[in-house]
Amino acid sequence: MSMVVIGLGSPFLSDDGVGPRVVRELALRPLPGVDLVEAHAGGLLLLEELTGAKRAVIVDALLDGRRAAGEIVLAGFAGGTCNAACSHDCTLPEALAIGRAMGLELPADRDIHLVGIVARDVGTFSETLSAEVAAALQPACDLVCTLLSESPPFICAEAV
Repeated sequence: MSMVVIGLGSPFLSDDGVGPRVVRELALRPLPGVDLVEAHAGGLLLLEELTGAKRAVIVDALLDGRRAAGEIVLAGFAGGTCNAACSHDCTLPEALAIGRAMGLELPADRDIHLVGIVARDVGTFSETLSAEVAAALQPACDLVCTLLSESPPFICAEAV
């Protein structure tokens, strides 16, 4: 595997399911050499999905009160993130450090990008996305496809 797209989130918590929904939409497009993965937890559990990949895009709901629901934010990973931190697991940067210490073949930090879609509601038990987040699905898919096709890989922008 050379590239992986991981849609992170719970498909049963309204907008939190946007990551898996992006992956399902991407599955309808021809993406040779790309593994598409739905993941419902972060931290150490992502190591298995990232092992063997040269490049990765992680798509997740983003809680950011400064931005409008449905806004798409592209971030490089090199600065790290504290998302997915809990007392029973670790952050993604910590998980990557552990995986590398164990000798796993993981993408370099510069080859991991995060696509966040600003959520309106991540607390309601529903498989339905809010209107703003649903409207961002296709633009988010297009962005992921652009990232996957870029050479050299990944040019980071603040917001799309």
